[in-house]
Amino acid sequence: MREPGESRDQARPAQLDFLGVPLLRCDTPTFIKWLLDAAASRREPLPPTFVTYLNAWCFLIASEDPTYAVLLRSADGVYADGQGIVWASRRLEPEAPLPERVNAADFIIDLLKAASARGLSVALLGSEPGVARRAGERFMSAVPGLKLTGCYDGYFSNEGGQPAVLEKLAADQPDLLLVGMGVPLQEKWAWEHRAQLPVGAIWCVGAMFEYFGEARARAPVWIRKAGLEWLFRLVLEPRRLWRRYLVGNARFMWRVLRLRRVP
Repeated sequence: MREPGESRDQARPAQLDFLGVPLLRCDTPTFIKWLLDAAASRREPLPPTFVTYLNAWCFLIASEDPTYAVLLRSADGVYADGQGIVWASRRLEPEAPLPERVNAADFIIDLLKAASARGLSVALLGSEPGVARRAGERFMSAVPGLKLTGCYDGYFSNEGGQPAVLEKLAADQPDLLLVGMGVPLQEKWAWEHRAQLPVGAIWCVGAMFEYFGEARARAPVWIRKAGLEWLFRLVLEPRRLWRRYLVGNARFMWRVLRLRRVP
């Protein structure tokens, strides 16, 4: 694996050391430009640029999963997809905190419009059967002329499913591959197979396909701007998410507050 901080892209935004995880210190427009620049500049035989995100739950998973923790440190870019991370950065680095939350579902249409304008191709991989395809249809409707090379589910139903997807991606060679399988499966899958994927960049996007594929409701804009999207999701899926948001958020905040007191 690459050493932490090693990158092929000298134009990468500055980074903030967030308790051992190097986070991009960037706003959304800066992230979009950097990711598309990376997708457009393939540098074979080097593997694709590997990009993922960090939120409070990801941080807690990494504290218990050494392999995932190493992947976060080895990624070419990790951005803050969680208001809790932005809040924590203000306490840990009050003079230069992270500028904002960078959430894929908020800006994906803008990113795809920019990709289309540059002639870059995109592929989607993840979620249950049909979800990525429906998300792709919405993307195509919102961005006429978008070069969408394929939409593949991330639940490989048989032993031949994964090799077939890898073969198709290798043939189409999209500039940007979006992988939405959930943390940490998506990061582990992308890292394991990156050498087989002749793409410019691999971007892990979590549950984003489900929002656009109508498999999961999204919080209204005013709730997202208030930093309460987690509460909206908890109300909709209390059985599945209570541990993540009630226990997980409390654990994360306690760790940040405890570390903040260390001189």
